[in-house]
Parts: sequence; structure tokens; C-alpha cells
Amino acid sequence: MFRRRFAGVVAAGAAIAALLTACGGGDDTSDGPVTLKVLTWEPGGTEYWQQVKTAFEASHRDIRLEMQSVPFDKYPEVQGPYITSQSGPDVMANNAGLELFDRRGAYVPLGDKAAEINKDLVTYSGACEGFDTAKPCYGVPFSYQGNVLYYNKDVLRAAGLDPEKPPATWTDFGAACEAVKKSGKTCLALGLSGTFPAYWDFPEIARNYLSEEDIRGLLAGTLSWKDPKLVSVLEKLAEITTKGWTNKNAPSITMLPDGADIFQRGDAAFAGTIISDAVNWDSFGKALGDDKLGVTRWPTINPDAPLAQKFSGIEGAVYGVTKWSEKKDAGLTFITWLASKENGELWVKHAKGQPLNKNVDPALLPSSPAFRKIQELVAEPTLHAGVMLSGPEADALARGWQQVTLGQLTVDKWAEQMQQALERSPTKKQGK
Repeated sequence: MFRRRFAGVVAAGAAIAALLTACGGGDDTSDGPVTLKVLTWEPGGTEYWQQVKTAFEASHRDIRLEMQSVPFDKYPEVQGPYITSQSGPDVMANNAGLELFDRRGAYVPLGDKAAEINKDLVTYSGACEGFDTAKPCYGVPFSYQGNVLYYNKDVLRAAGLDPEKPPATWTDFGAACEAVKKSGKTCLALGLSGTFPAYWDFPEIARNYLSEEDIRGLLAGTLSWKDPKLVSVLEKLAEITTKGWTNKNAPSITMLPDGADIFQRGDAAFAGTIISDAVNWDSFGKALGDDKLGVTRWPTINPDAPLAQKFSGIEGAVYGVTKWSEKKDAGLTFITWLASKENGELWVKHAKGQPLNKNVDPALLPSSPAFRKIQELVAEPTLHAGVMLSGPEADALARGWQQVTLGQLTVDKWAEQMQQALERSPTKKQGK
């Protein structure tokens, strides 16, 4: 019933005609089904995207999906040449926030139809310039994303720690790490290669030093990386590795899959990852056992900081239609369907993630203890500092952390490199 009803909405002539006019006209005049090429890193996992393809094609017989899946840490290397050559996929994904904004020249802006397409979503501001839905929006998110700290209760117990009371402060976390190390395990599973540090670790330290105004300053490029607040953030990130709280090979591995695998094998007490996608509570619960998996906020450094007890939340990957596509109408149909109740329920069922669609049946939501705890944490969200970073900044954050960990760079020099990266960011103002 929902497929027929939503297909009818998508096919409404006036709406699509107006949208196509705003996006530069129609296409798809060839005989037979249109083949739509979609570039993605498969957030939620392969099974979920197989279900997307099956469900969408069943209700849209005139469109076929050809998926190109790329590992997340390799995605920019594949996407970059497509953008440079203005050719390739008809639909592409990017993370909500500045990553999408940096690449906005590759996408068709949705114009005044953005609100209509996304009308059933809790939020879609991360798909728009400046996180402002009154400004141009470039695609459709369908999941809610953000950071938590997972922990293995058995590892804590073996280290003489209370598995029901994970460390809540930075001091307690350091003490817990020393106890875990003595037990022969890694404290925090970590991989520093790629952009993972920017999205998964940096925001959880930044919340202890930055206000929401400061985080918006990151977005605008008006907050200098030499500001004492950001230098303090870099100092605490460095402390995680220089104090030996992580696996020794952290500088040379990616967080996904390598760092996550350390945690899933039961070799680490903690892993800082995300609530939706392939390394969420469900995958960890399957690997360790739901009864052994705990979830909490990252420990606070400055408990009185206004954002210290908040959740770094953001819409997940945003899918937009490329400017060079000759199949814009099919692409718009697909991304509109991604915002649907049907897809939201596929996301819950097969990806075990947080849906954005407000009409998803609550009875479908998982009953896992970790999932229920996450519902408590996401109730108090704040801006996600990681998605405010430009591509050059995200790269410099990971590279600098690697160098600091290896003793090749001081934190002050790291801050200088971050400032230089900011100044190379074409979509930001010069840091002051």
C-alpha cells in the first residue's frame, strides 16, 4: 500500500515538472528502463542496499539502479575524478555538512521543492548551506548519525572495573585505561588513517571546549586553529595516544574496519564510533553479545562546559543528483523515495540505524539495551563539530595526529598545520 501511495506522490505531474524546471530540465527519452548509476559507500551495509535496490525497483519498473560501492576511506579518491571531469554517477553520496557543501558544485540544488521532498523527515538542514533550510539544499538524508562510546563489559570486569559504571570523567577514563592495560588488553580501539578522527573523535573532545557559537565559527572559518580552545582540543586528542591508551598501530590503520575489528574481537575495552551505519550497536552486539555491550557518552573533560553532556548529532549521508547527469528526473525520483517511510523502515530493519522519517512504525524499533540507551543520549543533541571541518582540515587532523603519536610533531606545530589547512579551504573565510 505504501509503495503504491508513495509512487503516486512521486509521479504527481505538477510537482515533478516544477522540480525538473528548477533543476535544468528533463531527460530519459530512451526506450526501456532507465539505468541510474549511484555512487555510495553503502552506509548501513550491503544487505540494506540490496533491499533498497529490490524495493525501489519493484515500485519503479522504469528505473534500474546500478550501485558503485566504494570503501568509506577511499571514497574521496574515487569521487574526486568524477567531479573534476563532470561525468560519472547520476546520484552520489556525501556526508551532511561542510563535506557536502564543499562539493555542492557537483549537485543539482533542489530549490523550493526541498521542503516538499523532505517533508516527512525530522531534519534535513545538514543537506543545506549553513545548516539553513532557507538556503540551497543539495539532496536527501534519511538517517540520523552521531557519536557514542561503546564498551565491553567483560573487559572492564576483568580489569577490576564496574561494568555497569563506565568512566564518566577524563580522569576516571585515564585510570580505567591504566587498569585495562595491566589486564593485557587495549583500552581504546583506534585507527587514525583517513577522515575518521575528524568525524568520530574530534567532536567528542571539542564539546568540552567549544560553545555552539564556536562550532559555527568552525563552519565559517572564523575560529583560528591557534585559538587556545582549539589548541586544548588538539592537546587532549594527542593525550589519548601519547599516554598509551590505544593500540600501538593506531597511526597506521583505519578505524573501519581495522580499529572496529579490535573491539569486535574482544581485545579492547572501548571504541568510539557511531550510532548508525556498519559499525553501530547491532554489529558490536552480534560480535560480543548484547549482554556484554555497553554504550555511553565520551568521558567529560570539563563537566561544567555547556555542551559536555550533549550528543553530537547530525543527519547521515546525503544523496543528491549530479549536475552532469542526463537522467535527472530518474535521479530525483530515487532520492525522493529515499526520504520515504518505506525506506525509513528498511533502514531500521536491515541497517539497525536511526531513521529520520517521522512515520516509521515504532513497533519496528529494536529492543536492544544498547539501542534503548542510545535513545536516551540522542534526546539532548548539539551541533556536530566534525562535519564543520573542510576536506583539507579533516586530512590535516588525521595526518597531524599520526605525526604527534609517532613523536614527529608537536601540538603547536599541529595547530599551525591545521590553520594552514583552514586557509586552503576554498569555502571558508580566512581564520582570524
